[in-house]
Amino acid sequence: METRWVKGDLFGLDIPADAEALLSGGANFLTKIFHASGALSPDNRVTKILHKEEFFGGGTGSKLVLNVAFASPEPNFPGELFIKFSRNFEDELRDSARFMMVSEAKFAAFTRNIDFPVTVPACLFADVEAETGTGLLISERILFGCKGLEPLYPKCMDYSVPQPLEHYKTIIRAQAKLAATHRLGGLPAVFDEHFRYNPKQSSAMLSIRQPEEKLIQRAVRMFEFINRHPQLFPDNIRARDFHQQFLSDIPFVIAAEKHIKEILHSNPDFIALCHWNANIDNCWFWRDAEGILQCGLMDWAMVGQISIAQAIQGVISGAEPPIWDHHLDEILQVFVDEYSACGGPLLNVNEIRRHILLSLAVTGVSYFMSAPVAITREISDLEPVQSYQDESFQQHENARIQLHMMTRMLNVWQTRKLGELVRQLMD
Repeated sequence: METRWVKGDLFGLDIPADAEALLSGGANFLTKIFHASGALSPDNRVTKILHKEEFFGGGTGSKLVLNVAFASPEPNFPGELFIKFSRNFEDELRDSARFMMVSEAKFAAFTRNIDFPVTVPACLFADVEAETGTGLLISERILFGCKGLEPLYPKCMDYSVPQPLEHYKTIIRAQAKLAATHRLGGLPAVFDEHFRYNPKQSSAMLSIRQPEEKLIQRAVRMFEFINRHPQLFPDNIRARDFHQQFLSDIPFVIAAEKHIKEILHSNPDFIALCHWNANIDNCWFWRDAEGILQCGLMDWAMVGQISIAQAIQGVISGAEPPIWDHHLDEILQVFVDEYSACGGPLLNVNEIRRHILLSLAVTGVSYFMSAPVAITREISDLEPVQSYQDESFQQHENARIQLHMMTRMLNVWQTRKLGELVRQLMD
């Protein structure tokens, strides 16, 4: 296959679009870009690629892990590298998401050589050609399960996570610290220059694009799926009276869409630079000398200024029902306390909860009802499957995520009475 190269916008250097191109440049290319970024001492160089391996996991672009050797010991430069390309020439659908790296590559480059308020993977080089969405990001490799780090926790499998509430509180504190630091002007000006708040773009993510009739049909099919496979769902969302209630709520959500957008995006105290998808699989964890759980945040695709409600949802969207049923306010209080302690505005837990629930009402009818199609596309025969924890869902990530997100939405809708909340807006 012909190698592919583009000129990066940040450093003006030719950068590879895939692993073959990068490996063709070898140690000399790595030395050149690491000198340009300042990650490698000017009098040192990469001498050899010791190990290369394609990495499978996550979405969008292709990935590679490398081990490299240096001419001289480089104490502050990890020899184990994680390389992420925005392009995926083997999968057209994943390649279409390449523009998500435009913000991520810039963000990674800007975090170098500053005292960033939360722990992120050490960036060694990052650049992107924004016009084509072709980017390259090289960082330290997080060695899950080694050197005191906890193992990687897959998304929407919290039943395998020890003390999940403690982990979510830790992530929430990191989000609050970053948000407050940004609100105080504690980040270099380049972050505001490149990650401006775009209310039109943010509100577009809460858009209902289908007519009421089609949404009702989709909801009916969703409940038919639940009735066919009751073993996958909790009792409260299998109840027929809830199904009827949900169907009657849909027209009110459609009517309230514009008002909900205004509520979520009108108060600047609820807008800040955050990780939009800081779910547990985009974090790594360790305990400090005092035994306190700490975390780092990775995979900053589409980073920018967003609503705090959206950021918090990004953290706990993969959480099991008990977190939403019994600990939501506890988690929100952690955010409020940390946000205020780090210099941010003093927010109200009730208002944050209201924002989260209203946004979930809109995304519930606009996104999550189509989950059965995605699930059955990956797992055609669900009859032998005993529960959502079945091995079939452990092996099929997208099916697992789709099932969880739909179940979570319906559970919150039923337990938090989202229909009543939306109706109150129309009174």
